[in-house]
Parts: sequence; structure tokens; C-alpha cells
Amino acid sequence: MTERVLAIDYGERRVGLAISDPETDFVSGLPTLDRRVLKEGGLTAAIGVLVAERGVERILLGIPYSLDGSIGPAAERVLAFRDRLHLTADVPVDEWDERLTTEAAKRRLEELGYSEKEMRGKLDQLSAVLMLEQYLRFRESQRDLGSSG
Repeated sequence: MTERVLAIDYGERRVGLAISDPETDFVSGLPTLDRRVLKEGGLTAAIGVLVAERGVERILLGIPYSLDGSIGPAAERVLAFRDRLHLTADVPVDEWDERLTTEAAKRRLEELGYSEKEMRGKLDQLSAVLMLEQYLRFRESQRDLGSSG
């Protein structure tokens, strides 16, 4: 991997974030943003600051498609956010199907013994981490396929 990627798990109340380290291929969670305390436009501005400060070269945005693959109300909200994000962050934005990521994160936290209340602050962050890890593995497999042909 050669670029720093910021993953965004966009939710109604909280936005989970994770970032990759291109030198180590390590993914780490960033503090979750609470949308209730951000003013209008504050979320895209906060992400724009992260992109600039952290040297982000690409954004990965999780799209919560319906289980049948259609675009429901939640996915429409995320796609509208994507359109606003393009105006603030001057880097490519890739979309990622994150239908089951939150459930996988919840199962992992339950296995670690977290209560429902303890999970609230960690669930969105872990979802972003898992999504970014999946994305990076996918990109690496695509590179491997390209170099083996």
C-alpha cells in the first residue's frame, strides 16, 4: 500500500473513523465524531481538517446498502453526505459496501465482554477499522491478481 486512507462509518448520531499507515499497513481507529455536537457543515469541515493534518490521500466511505443490495434511506443519507464531502476534501472518495460491518464489530465487542453501553463509543470506530481492513485486503488481492497475469 502506498497511500494513507481514511475510512468513514457514517451514522445518524456518530461517525466512526479509521486511518491506515502506508508504511506499516497498520489500521488504527480515530476518535468517533458525535454529529449532535457538530454544527451544520461541521462534520465535513472536521473531516477536511483530518485529511489535511494527517496527509490523507483517499477516503473510504461505507455505504449501508439494504440486504438485497438496494439503496434505502440510510444509504441515501450517506450518498448525500458523500456529495457534500466532495466539496470539502480534495481527495478521491471510494465507496464500500458495509452492510454487515457493524454486526461484525458488535459481535467482536460482545466476545470481548463489552456491555451495550460500553459498546456505544467503540462500535462505530471498530466498524470503520474493520471496513478499512477489508478494503485494504481487497486492494492487495487485486494488485496480486494484476501482477500474476
